[in-house]
Amino acid sequence: MKTTIAPLAETTPPDPAALPAEWAVWAEEPGHAVTISEEGRVLGTLHVTVVGRTEGWLEGLWVQPSARGRGVGRRLVQEAEELLRGHGVTAVRTAVPARDYAALAVAEHAGFIRHSEAVVLMATIDLGPINIAYDAQVEPASLRDVPAIVRLINESPRLGAWRGLVPLGWRFRTLQPELLKGLINDGRIVRSGERVEGAAAFAINSTAGVITFLEGPRAHHQALFGAVAERARATGATRIALFTPEREPPPGLHAGFAPHPWCPDGLVIVEKLLGGAPTSSPAPTRQRH
Repeated sequence: MKTTIAPLAETTPPDPAALPAEWAVWAEEPGHAVTISEEGRVLGTLHVTVVGRTEGWLEGLWVQPSARGRGVGRRLVQEAEELLRGHGVTAVRTAVPARDYAALAVAEHAGFIRHSEAVVLMATIDLGPINIAYDAQVEPASLRDVPAIVRLINESPRLGAWRGLVPLGWRFRTLQPELLKGLINDGRIVRSGERVEGAAAFAINSTAGVITFLEGPRAHHQALFGAVAERARATGATRIALFTPEREPPPGLHAGFAPHPWCPDGLVIVEKLLGGAPTSSPAPTRQRH
């Protein structure tokens, strides 16, 4: 068997069930595809991405059905971990649909433990006027708001369930002031209230506005949601995605939410701490492109 590591291309995965349909469109950073092949035939693939100074993310593990039971999945994870160690990563995570018991078993067998859970809700953006509570003032956040937004998130009982993580696209990473500063500079955080009582982070792509966290008083939730929905609709997007730690949207939101079909019962985020430097044992043949 031969291992190939190449830049991650935005192509359809071998098994559509291995990744959500929007994984490439929602991706926030480049990554690599680790592929194991034998005599020119692909046996398995795995995506690996550095999402922070010391954090990595794995996704899209797929093994050819006829190659299962040969340790291909385990070797893919080992190769990905070695790649991440080389970039200084000390914690690696991945998210698995809650009812994908086989994938959860593979992750636990590889040394991952449960970290937290999330739900991805989808709603169609209404064609008519969007219901926004205009008594809750919403405006783009500025860099001076960073300490208040960090405090808002850290003190949130709901977001506390993520234990310090926030999602960008499908990938979770630790909330850092530098991350918030970058999102603010990109115009991707709105705040509500005179003293930053609420905040929402989002991304807008060709088909959807993706709200990665939304927090604040109940009376502000609809205002924050509506502000993002209006921006998304102005670019031609027709849907809103909302990441939340709970099965229900934040109270006070008025939209026809339904669970994302890839993870209808939510996601389980699992984590593994990487220790030590890359091993010095003989490595399999690699081709890096």
